[in-house]
Amino acid sequence: MKPLTSDNVSSDLDVAHALTWRYVIALALVASLSTAAWLSLHLVISEQKSTAAVVNVSGRQRMLSQRTALFSNLLVNTPVSERPRVRRLLHDAIELMAFSHQGLTEGNKDLGLPATMSPTVRAMYFEEPNALDNQVKTYVKTVRELLSLGDDELTASNPPLQYVTQNATDRLLISLDNMVTQYQREGETAVRRLQKAETLFWLITLVLLVLEAVLIFHPFAKHVRRIIGKLQNVTNELEMHRDQLEETVKLRTAELETRSEALAESEERFRLISTAAKDAIVIVGDKEEITYWNPAAEKIFGYHASDVLNQNMHVILAPPEYHQDAHAGFERFEQFGTGPLIGKTFEIKAKHKNGKDFPVELSISAFRYQQVWHAIGIVRDITERKRMEEQVRQLAFYDPLTNLPNRRLLDDRLQQALLASKRSGYYGALMVLDLDNFKPLNDVYGHITGDMLLEQVALRLKACIREADTVARFGGDEFVILLPELTQDRSVSSLQAKQVAEKIRSALALPYHLTIKNKDGTDVNVEHSCSASVGVALFLGQTVDAQDILDWADTAMYQAKELGRNRISLYDQECL
Repeated sequence: MKPLTSDNVSSDLDVAHALTWRYVIALALVASLSTAAWLSLHLVISEQKSTAAVVNVSGRQRMLSQRTALFSNLLVNTPVSERPRVRRLLHDAIELMAFSHQGLTEGNKDLGLPATMSPTVRAMYFEEPNALDNQVKTYVKTVRELLSLGDDELTASNPPLQYVTQNATDRLLISLDNMVTQYQREGETAVRRLQKAETLFWLITLVLLVLEAVLIFHPFAKHVRRIIGKLQNVTNELEMHRDQLEETVKLRTAELETRSEALAESEERFRLISTAAKDAIVIVGDKEEITYWNPAAEKIFGYHASDVLNQNMHVILAPPEYHQDAHAGFERFEQFGTGPLIGKTFEIKAKHKNGKDFPVELSISAFRYQQVWHAIGIVRDITERKRMEEQVRQLAFYDPLTNLPNRRLLDDRLQQALLASKRSGYYGALMVLDLDNFKPLNDVYGHITGDMLLEQVALRLKACIREADTVARFGGDEFVILLPELTQDRSVSSLQAKQVAEKIRSALALPYHLTIKNKDGTDVNVEHSCSASVGVALFLGQTVDAQDILDWADTAMYQAKELGRNRISLYDQECL
């Protein structure tokens, strides 16, 4: 062992300084190489992402070519009513294909597509005889031409359709597959090239670690393994995305076929239900045009479906007085699918093909189809129901023999007359009359002959009064006459009431000529005289009720009978 001297210490210090500087230099070199390796990894990951984006978008172009071919065939083969929806789907698919193609050829930061391309890819896109750029642009242009054709021009032999169908499954599909393969191949080549550079960096680092800093080798080795692992993961992920893309294309194609079958089945079910329905089913678009018309609608309105489809619903079915309001209601419906009548059931007048109005019950619902609001109306002809309601009303408020108002309707009109008299200060009058010589007619000739006389009495009474007055039959041979709004002077009103009563008494006193049948079926003419006793009561919005006024007039009528019949008696009360 060498003795410890100042020279040895100085030498050790020099060695220590040298080793320190070497260690610092090694660390600096390792740091530099590590930085270079990180940059290389960043480039690898960026390259992988760019490749994945290009492969994904290219694969989507392949899927879109098949989808547009499928929609093009559907556009020709689907019913005319469904073509707007298929047109919209075909338009969206071809525009997405054109957008994706532009991103692949010119670059798109949002999609992660680079603005530059390799010479091989550029040649495939622009320089080869069957350059993909020309194929895609021609294909997009042809599909747009197909979309511009009218429904009557869409046939299976249409040249644009044949071009789309043949190219989508043949030349264009092969070109798109070749492009996807080329992108994958170039991506893998770039990754291998960067992997080689990465390996070279780490070999240099290993040599430096062995020569200068063995102690820092193991940490960096672990780091290298992690980086290589990430690189492998990215490669595996790229392969997995490619497999998923192919599987997604298959699933989407199968889903589209399933939806088409389900749509056809749903349309068939709706057709069967609407055909069997007894109510009219009318579907209207947001522009008020009729898009569906079932057989019941043909029966109810008199129009065949070919007469009304694509015609304005309100012009065809609504009476003229409804046109303006109906059109105003549709202005909000076409934007939001709402309106004051949506979701409600109501009664309205409709117009038949023969020009006559008839009552219907209408229920309206809204639904959204192909981004457009539609209204579905369920229409029921209620002409018979209205007729029955009118019959019920007639039985409830009118006498079935004379067709005059009955007691219930008279009570209502008398209540209204009392309220009007109170507001206006005009007197009114109520008359009760009873036929004086009616019972002998019934006893001799029977009730049928008596009914004939009562019908003639009703006609004579209506001829003696104003249009605003009311004649009612209370039953038997008793009639009531209401004279509202005479004058504001009591004496003048009393005189007017007496004049009408006298006119009635004189008219009823004239002989009645009746034709009856004998038992042998021959007709017999019978002349019968029948006078009337009339009681009159004035009113001026009294606090008493209608029954009190009826009692007053009834009392006056009995006074007329006691005075010898065929007379007029006025009930006098101090409250007037």
